[in-house]
Amino acid sequence: AGQMKRVNTRQIVLDILLQYEKEGTKLRPLLNAALDKYVYLDSRDRAFIKSLTEGVAERRITLDYIADRVSKTPTERMKPVIRMIIRMGIYQLVFMEHVPDSAAVNEAVKLTRLKHIEGLGGVVNGVLRAVTRLRDEGITYPDPETEYSCPGWIADRLRLDHGTLKAEAVIRSGVGSMPMYLRVNRLLAGRDEVAAELLGEGVRAVPADDAPDILKVEEGSLAPGLSESFRKGRYSVQDLSSYTAVYEMWKQISVNINSEKPVDINIIDMCAAPGGKSCALAELMEDKAHIRAYDISEDKLSRIRENTERTGLHSVEAAVGDATVHMDSLSGSADGVIADLPCSGLGVMGRKVDIKYRVRPEDINALCELQRSILDNAADYVRPGGILLFSVCTVTREETFGNSEYIASKGLHKVAERLFLQGVDPCDGFYYSLWTK
Repeated sequence: AGQMKRVNTRQIVLDILLQYEKEGTKLRPLLNAALDKYVYLDSRDRAFIKSLTEGVAERRITLDYIADRVSKTPTERMKPVIRMIIRMGIYQLVFMEHVPDSAAVNEAVKLTRLKHIEGLGGVVNGVLRAVTRLRDEGITYPDPETEYSCPGWIADRLRLDHGTLKAEAVIRSGVGSMPMYLRVNRLLAGRDEVAAELLGEGVRAVPADDAPDILKVEEGSLAPGLSESFRKGRYSVQDLSSYTAVYEMWKQISVNINSEKPVDINIIDMCAAPGGKSCALAELMEDKAHIRAYDISEDKLSRIRENTERTGLHSVEAAVGDATVHMDSLSGSADGVIADLPCSGLGVMGRKVDIKYRVRPEDINALCELQRSILDNAADYVRPGGILLFSVCTVTREETFGNSEYIASKGLHKVAERLFLQGVDPCDGFYYSLWTK
């Protein structure tokens, strides 16, 4: 086939972003599909495509603000393709230090030719040169939400729910990287052993203070799929907040339920995929309890089984079940119920670049209704004396404390609760409460 034609990496990014904007789909699958298609690209090109695609998607609000400072035509009146070429150029000029200005500008102009709108090359050139000057003078922003690309309604809601100081810490943590935590499988390895294995893989991970099985990745980049110890089930990826919730649940179970015979302990995990909480609890309970991990589709169950097989756990059984549909056979049957519910996901805005743009204000009420229909069932499945764990990876008052008030109204007794805020706490935004019946 001779020499393969040099691919234009920026054109690949432009096409992904235009499809993403037009279809309103999730970004990750589009990005993965493109990287699979251009399988022969070297790791530098792949990394460039990934960081430019995710960066432009994540910082859209900031990029449009910068463009609007210098452009005669406001971004919202531009044709989508021109607006996207300009966003990509600005992202490279302002947020990618290793891209020379000349490359950012010239390649943007070249994209107008490739998209047969070369008549607008001059406009793109002018806007990007003006941005370069603006950047060198220092870009000032009217507020943190513009600087860190947080939709206005989310910023307002954060201030209302958590006060200005904490809200702005959350907003600032919304771009850039979040810390990564690993849960060591205590049935297979000690924390120090796994840390040593990771060091051999070029990753420095240190024990987390309050969590016995958790390592925090401090240096190096970890691709779990390529990690020998990960494949052998010696550790899993789980955020500190999520692990803490399960660990506290386990402590409650150990205190409240006869620990002489862990074999008889019945746990139900209602929305379990990919199985992180079920597996964490199984490891804490020495793989002796009986944990039924429900989720809504075979596709989700396969993700649970992937994890139980990798970690070698036998006590977790994946089963199809819709958490909103009451199963009479489960009434009063469980020593413990995990209700980690679908939510607005605002605690992980820094991890999933498109979540803040996908969720709408009116979704919150709909989600609360969904959550409460699941909590009705969860509360019913817990036997008297049993433990309920309720959790969400979001930070809106309605979906966190509001739902806890709802659980209290059903006559359960709260034994613990905690809200983690990203940017304030060293982990994802997350909320959990623990209840006895």
